Amino acid sequence: MTRSNRRRSGTANKEHIAADPRRRALKTIGGLALAPLLQLAAREAGAQAPIQAIRFGLQNTFTGAAAVVWARQRVFERRGLKVQAFKFADGRGVRDAMLAGKVDFGTMNLTPFFVGSSAGNFTLIAFVLLGGDTVGVAARKGIGRIADLKGKNVSITVGSTTGPVFVHQVGPRLGLKEGEYKIVNLQPADQPAALAAGSIDAYAGPEPYLTITENAGIGKVLTRFGAYDANPTCLVVNTAFLNKYPETVLAFLRSWLDGVEYWHKNREGVVEALLAMYREGGHVNLQPEMVARMASLPKVVPDITPELVEYMKGQAAILHKAGQLKNLPEWDKVIRADLLARARSMA
Repeated sequence: MTRSNRRRSGTANKEHIAADPRRRALKTIGGLALAPLLQLAAREAGAQAPIQAIRFGLQNTFTGAAAVVWARQRVFERRGLKVQAFKFADGRGVRDAMLAGKVDFGTMNLTPFFVGSSAGNFTLIAFVLLGGDTVGVAARKGIGRIADLKGKNVSITVGSTTGPVFVHQVGPRLGLKEGEYKIVNLQPADQPAALAAGSIDAYAGPEPYLTITENAGIGKVLTRFGAYDANPTCLVVNTAFLNKYPETVLAFLRSWLDGVEYWHKNREGVVEALLAMYREGGHVNLQPEMVARMASLPKVVPDITPELVEYMKGQAAILHKAGQLKNLPEWDKVIRADLLARARSMA
């Protein structure tokens, strides 16, 4: 090779070497630009992201009855889901576990949901049940109306959803204004005994305590809240989990629809699961017929309707005005009715 040829060859090699980084950069940029398109094409071709194992926070109470049945009867196994259920005494416990990142999904009433969603952590994806008739007011013998509780000792559970509904809605509509009675703060499990002892004249509380009160002859249920309040139990997912694993959320919701169907078609299995929950909790005197009667009270419907959304906004506004909720949620971000519709279309 002549000296001039070697010079030209060396120059060409230098140009080639200099071009390599540019080519690699362009190839990388092109790959990044194509990635979303390739992922979309993969989904359309039937490929799916792997379904994650699910950590589920469960209200181990009648408030979460449909979820209790779904978990105890292992309905989720029909879809091949791996679910680890963690039991909590109430929705506040579920809320705190979700905020701490210990569970991904959970059931809770409105007040805990408002707290978590106002901070941007929770997304509502369905309802567990509408439990208006699963809560109510029981009173001692001799008291026949809510208005008769003026000047009396009435127990509510401060910090619960039931308490504010009674104080701000049911009581005033039935002739009992706030301030016309003395509030006694008790946990639901302690209310029937307090009523029997005479330390309170009535209580606003949930099942199974209303049924226990009547069955034991301690008192009478004056009213249930269904005519005045929907009392929905929310099915909630951590927003970060939804953003990271949307396919898992849809798979979960398909299983949830299986659970709704199970509730309506397998009453014996429903009673079996709820009775087991109560027996484990020490309610050994509850009989199957009592649980079956309780199971007929809630409406197990998962859909997030416009009417329920407006109801929720109204409840949040009441708590916000009373200083019990610092910030209102960004409703268009924390309520995702579309996910259940997509899951239903894929089922």
